[in-house]
Amino acid sequence: MWQGSADSNLTHGSLVVDCMNAMNFDAMEIGNHEFDWTDTYIYENQQRANFPFLGANIINKTTGLIADFAEPYTMIERQGVRIGIIGIIGDTLESSILPSAIANYDFSSGATYAINSANALRTQGADVIVVLDHNGTIDNSVLPYVDAVFLGHTHSYGNTVTNGVPLVQAYSNGEAVSHVTLSYNKTTDAVTLGTHEVVQGIVDLGLNEATDVKAVYDSYASVINPIKNEVVGTLTSAMSQSQFGNMAVQAMLEYGQSIDAGVVASFHNTSGIRATLPAGEVTYGDIYAASPFDNDLIICTVTGTQLIKWLSRNNYTAGASGSTLPDGSPIVSTAIYKVIAISYLTENTTYYPHSAEINTHTYSRDLVRLKFLELGTVDPYNY
Repeated sequence: MWQGSADSNLTHGSLVVDCMNAMNFDAMEIGNHEFDWTDTYIYENQQRANFPFLGANIINKTTGLIADFAEPYTMIERQGVRIGIIGIIGDTLESSILPSAIANYDFSSGATYAINSANALRTQGADVIVVLDHNGTIDNSVLPYVDAVFLGHTHSYGNTVTNGVPLVQAYSNGEAVSHVTLSYNKTTDAVTLGTHEVVQGIVDLGLNEATDVKAVYDSYASVINPIKNEVVGTLTSAMSQSQFGNMAVQAMLEYGQSIDAGVVASFHNTSGIRATLPAGEVTYGDIYAASPFDNDLIICTVTGTQLIKWLSRNNYTAGASGSTLPDGSPIVSTAIYKVIAISYLTENTTYYPHSAEINTHTYSRDLVRLKFLELGTVDPYNY
């Protein structure tokens, strides 16, 4: 909920939480990107929220208990019907988060925690149970215990029914809304599935702006707008995600070499680039949307063997390629080289082995901004 735009990044999610309060949210499942600024901001935003943060399988490794910023489930009531809402996160999503940000947390056994939560809710009188699962799929073992599942994370369209339970996911970036209707018979205690849909084209429905949410946004405008609305340059045509990624790593390579002439390559993960840029005027907010993650740029020392291993991974890269240095000479396995990469990669030492590090405390999006300001007009086909 808190990641993907300058609006949220610049306020570390507090703007989004305040808007969710105005919209009367009943619950929110914590996703992997809520950890992007460490749990410090999860705690801070929890204090702002008028609704519970859910995460039944977000376990504190020290205590063995659920993280104390989360609840496993919540119960609401509508027209005398008690609705239990469970939240779980994908068992393997630790790999989608900066390792240092979740060093003390484990996400395993989501299905077990969901079933245990469903049983607890039934004991407390829940008539209907819904699961919020920040994952693209859910273990089928959970389905006999629940009545609907709202999925996330994989930014895909999902609208299916398995074992009578609707499984819905509404893309990403607010492009769609998942909508399920259930009927509850108070006499027979039976839950019946009605409709299940993913309503697309939300921005094209001609909805009126909510005045209370606008008031929240306006209260942050003096913080957000001067940064978000800064015009940094112009694009001659739309820039794809891959072109943006290539521009980013080229800027990173130049920056790394300005600090240490021994830097021979730059690396940025492909999934860290999230949007295209439209043709014409480009703002800093557009760059934030394309590169939303606050990953420091790290200069690392690697052997030739390690460098070749880095280059074999599927990333945006500039400089060295395959087994060749930028000047065309071969990479020597025993030689020592320098590379610059985002911290999301450098913290994964299994895939990206290295030794010494220098943290530049700079983000790749800032380098892209400076490159736009330097060039003025950018042709994306140069990247």
